[in-house]
Amino acid sequence: MSHWRKAASFVSDRISVLSAMSGETAVVAPRYPSDADLFHYVTTRIIFQAGVDFESKPMLVFCACNFLDPKEVDYDKVLSIILYKLDEFVENDYTVVLFTSGATHRPGWTWLFKAYRSLSRKYKKNLKNLYVVHPATWTRVLMDMMGAVVSPKFFKKLSWVDRLSDLAHLVPLDQISVPPEVQAYNDTLEPPGAVTAALRRGPGGDPTTMTGPRPGAMFGVPLADLTGPDAERGLPTVIRDCIVYLESQGLTTEGIFRRSPSSAQLKSTKADYDCGIPVDLDPLGVHVAAVLLKMYFHELPTTVLPVSLYDLVPDMAECATDADRARFIRDQVLPTLDAPGRFVLTHVFRLLHRIAERADSNKMTSHNLAIVWTPNLVRSDNLALDMRMYDPASGATIGGLVRIAIDHYPMVFGANV
Repeated sequence: MSHWRKAASFVSDRISVLSAMSGETAVVAPRYPSDADLFHYVTTRIIFQAGVDFESKPMLVFCACNFLDPKEVDYDKVLSIILYKLDEFVENDYTVVLFTSGATHRPGWTWLFKAYRSLSRKYKKNLKNLYVVHPATWTRVLMDMMGAVVSPKFFKKLSWVDRLSDLAHLVPLDQISVPPEVQAYNDTLEPPGAVTAALRRGPGGDPTTMTGPRPGAMFGVPLADLTGPDAERGLPTVIRDCIVYLESQGLTTEGIFRRSPSSAQLKSTKADYDCGIPVDLDPLGVHVAAVLLKMYFHELPTTVLPVSLYDLVPDMAECATDADRARFIRDQVLPTLDAPGRFVLTHVFRLLHRIAERADSNKMTSHNLAIVWTPNLVRSDNLALDMRMYDPASGATIGGLVRIAIDHYPMVFGANV
């Protein structure tokens, strides 16, 4: 309830500001059940976080297709809730994915310009990428009209994306719950298999996982090729280096695994590892090491957690407590993993457990860590199913498994430490 009260106070203040801007009196729309219901709808259907992008920047998804009938809701309230949601992210760099197809209700021009004017400098400065997917004519006309009031710097961050397969090369599409209306429209533009193929190709459309690993490469190489079938060769160099560095330098770093480093540094460091060049992470910093570690797991040709766990983890719901679920993970889940997978996860979850213990300093609870880590550990060809299974609040999902394994690390991995 405290979260809602804080939101309600913010919304009330914003309504006053927006009303003053328009010279009108804000009217509470009578048909929507309650402000709390409206807040929940806006923050789960219209604007919501969907993991992080390829450089570990938080992704915000904006779904125009879910806008409500303006006769039923007060759009100034909708805007104030959107600004409240943005406030959770604008202290750091962030990416926005805007789905425009399938929209039945569209805000008026006056409201749209009011929305832009209400964005303070911090919103615009920390926005690094704005991807507009399936841009219709009205969207392009709107952007052209806004060109008179939007800075050139802002427009440089804008990219038009015509198909979901194109979007998959720009952001981790497997972390986004694509609205059915958007998926249905995309099916008229390209066959469903195009999206799956794009996901396999990875960032930038580079088919790293389809053409086979390069000699001496680390990223995109089967885990067992580096650890040995029984993990007898130990941790791959990049995993070992990142964990050792983060355990010594990163445990109290705020936003670890969420904040994005320099793209140039990240690409250069990854290339060095793939070429077998020794890397000193010390001058590069915590966030380069953190993102490299996630990237390694995201680019594995076969995820370290098998998709078959989707059929097993719902049984955790029968456990009465998280401690019981931790024993379930130890006794029922870990035995299904191969030796390399169990070995590397033991070390990764030890790091995550130590970070979660210091959440007061680094702001990364086990819940937050599960949000950013789960999509890198498992994914299937079913985006909607993946999004459901990534939920860390549930005791019957992979996200819940990751959260519980972080909190109860000694119980889950004790025999393997």
